[in-house]
Amino acid sequence: MSERQRGQGSSSTGANGAAVSEQTPLLSSNGGANTPSAAPRNGAGTDVERGAGTRAQPQQPPVVSERMRRWKKVYARVVMVIVILLLLCLLGVVIATWAAQRILDKALVLEIQKTEIRDMDETGFQTTINSTIYLDPTHDGFFGLTGYFQKFFQLTLAVEPTTLTLGLPSTDEDVYMAEVQVEKQQMRVGQVSRLDISTHARVTNSALMAEFFGRTLEQSTVDLAIRGPLVIKLAPIWYMNLWLSKSVPVEGLKGIQDAELVSMELPGNHPLGGISMSGVARINNPSKVMSLYMGPTTFGIYIPSKGHPDVDYFKIAEAVSPSVRLEAGKANDATLSGRLFHLDDWTSSGNGRRDMGHNRGSEKQLLLGQLLSKFIQGDNSTIQVRALTKDPNLPPWLREAYKTIVLEMVFPGSPNKDFIQSLMMNELGIGFSDNEGSALLDGRMSSVLQLPPNVTFPIKVLSMRPDAWLKLPGGANMASLMIPDFQPTKSRQSGSTLEVDLALDRTPLEVLQERLPDFYKFLDSSFNKEWVEIGIAGGASAVVETGLGTFELGPIPFDVVTRQRGLAGLVAVPPLLQGMDIVESTEHTLTIKATLVIWNPSTITAALGEVSFLWAFNGHLIGLAAVPNGNILPGNNTIECIGVLDPSMDCSRKKDPGCDPELAKSATRQFISKYISGDNTTAIEVLGYSGSTKIPLLQPVLSTFSMTTHLPTIEQEFLISSTMYLFSHSLELELQNPLNAVITVLAINGSASYKGHPLGRILINFEHDYGTKPILIPANDHKDESSGYIKTPKLPVIFDFSSVAYEALRRALGGSLEVDIVCHIKTKVGNMGMWVDFTKNGVSTRVRKGF
Repeated sequence: MSERQRGQGSSSTGANGAAVSEQTPLLSSNGGANTPSAAPRNGAGTDVERGAGTRAQPQQPPVVSERMRRWKKVYARVVMVIVILLLLCLLGVVIATWAAQRILDKALVLEIQKTEIRDMDETGFQTTINSTIYLDPTHDGFFGLTGYFQKFFQLTLAVEPTTLTLGLPSTDEDVYMAEVQVEKQQMRVGQVSRLDISTHARVTNSALMAEFFGRTLEQSTVDLAIRGPLVIKLAPIWYMNLWLSKSVPVEGLKGIQDAELVSMELPGNHPLGGISMSGVARINNPSKVMSLYMGPTTFGIYIPSKGHPDVDYFKIAEAVSPSVRLEAGKANDATLSGRLFHLDDWTSSGNGRRDMGHNRGSEKQLLLGQLLSKFIQGDNSTIQVRALTKDPNLPPWLREAYKTIVLEMVFPGSPNKDFIQSLMMNELGIGFSDNEGSALLDGRMSSVLQLPPNVTFPIKVLSMRPDAWLKLPGGANMASLMIPDFQPTKSRQSGSTLEVDLALDRTPLEVLQERLPDFYKFLDSSFNKEWVEIGIAGGASAVVETGLGTFELGPIPFDVVTRQRGLAGLVAVPPLLQGMDIVESTEHTLTIKATLVIWNPSTITAALGEVSFLWAFNGHLIGLAAVPNGNILPGNNTIECIGVLDPSMDCSRKKDPGCDPELAKSATRQFISKYISGDNTTAIEVLGYSGSTKIPLLQPVLSTFSMTTHLPTIEQEFLISSTMYLFSHSLELELQNPLNAVITVLAINGSASYKGHPLGRILINFEHDYGTKPILIPANDHKDESSGYIKTPKLPVIFDFSSVAYEALRRALGGSLEVDIVCHIKTKVGNMGMWVDFTKNGVSTRVRKGF
């Protein structure tokens, strides 16, 4: 360095030193007068500082002490340290803030345990959020150093009150749906801290809030974006301004898949039309986090349309709930009250659609019929329940939010699954034809319908079309009742019980060929048993008139066993013989036309057509009877039949070479003897055979038909009274022919007794005894009481004088005595000759002296 430069540097230093000495008293000496600081401020030093271009006069440089120079160096170093420290502090704050923001963005974990939304109004809603917050060192962006920091420095952070925004992660930060005020929070670094917020959320964007509501209801998880400034206090004078931007997953309600109407009452007609309804809806909130509490809410009940079930729904009802609570993780009950709409009030949610008209086949009627048919059968249906925005004062954000509340709910079936309690075939008429597999049914089908106990509104059944099958109990379907269309009905309702009568008029009954054996069993039971059980299965559709409108219900399946009275062989009450006429007679046969009154204990009417049966007595065939028109009605039936008494049929039908025809003749004699003697205990077998009917369906039944009945008693007694003459030893008989054919008495071999003691005998052969001739008993034309009456000539009697009976007879002289008579009579009825045995006890006998 040159001498000039050194001089200038010294001057500069001196001048600076002087300036510093003026401002720093520590650099001044005690005397002060001789120090350079005492030099004038406008002196040479000033010229040197200004660097004057003109050469100044040389002056003496100031003398700086060693002590002063040392203080200058210390001062410079202190200043430098302070500046460096300030710069380092500033840098530390910047780095700490950057690191804190990075840790906040990456390591902060916010887990929401419970969230409640309630008290919704025009500004927003009250919300409570219970959550935990902590730092996860594994994601701090600093290789886990946050964990070590938390371990050694247990800091407590204070978050100042702030306003956070709630939004969707997909939106920008300046687009949000609500704002919430967060109170001052404290948390300890290194620990899981609770963060509980209870505040009013102010809705700022109705569309976003509605979208969030919709996602919350439909999705299993919905992301909630929480954004806003955070002022964190680390020390009394150290604050950090950070920005919170977290997307927090919140467990949603997963579409509320478990919701149903657990109870429902339909008590009666509603004043506005339709049916009043009330019930309880049970909504299971699957979310363990999200709870919703809504005030009075009106819900619409919808069912999908038939043509476009995915997009088009009919609103069929409205119901109001005073409050709806969807508490997290619980089944929540909401009471409902409202009305099911009349069909005319149904509205469609589809665009541009038109209803197909208001007739029985319309879409509305079809949908309502299907819904109620499932209900009364105990089957569940799925309905859609939507929150309605009918309140005009509802705030826009809540109006939009309500539109997202759409629940798929179970419409429960009735607990009473047996809708058709009983089914009876009353006044049943069966008409058979020449077709092997068919018959015609007439009568009345009566059913008792048990409505669900919660359904008491008026129901009128206008018509019904049952698709019914007959079967044996526990068996398979055997015959189909072919009812082609709806038939008018009569219905009576008492509370939840509905009685319906349907008239059947010549309804075809088609029998399955493979089930003919079952049908034969049914017919056999119907003819021969007092009670018969028959199964009726199938489905019934009905047109009903209710407060909801007129619509078709069904088909409702049924499978019941009904118990019917059978014909009981038509012998439950013994047949009554009203009349019998001899139509024709030969030497060996007798053709009779008889009129019988037969009692049918059942309600069954059977049109059997022409039928015939064999007669058997004591195991031998004695004749055949045919009924030209075998119509059997309930109650008394007057039946005309033609019978042929022919004992030769026994051997001819048995086709047995060893058959003895005398056995059948003897059986015939016994049969007639008992009949004319008035023995009403005479049992006769009525047997079917292969030719009993020409109707194919009846042939298997009637060919094996067998019943035992007692002969009806004759109305008129054959022996009316008698008169005994003591002196002439003779007997006079008063007889009345019960038949319309002449009876010829050819011989009599009889005896009379009194109280078991013999009285006398009669032995006379009108064909061989001299002076006698056969007694002709005239035919009875039944015109008056005297018809067929005859008083016989006096017949010889051989009295037993030693018998006590004769003494009784003598004592009864002039009076009467009851006598028992037994006769073996040879007779001819018409042209048919036979021996008959006649027995009658207690015959009133007059006792006279005469000859």
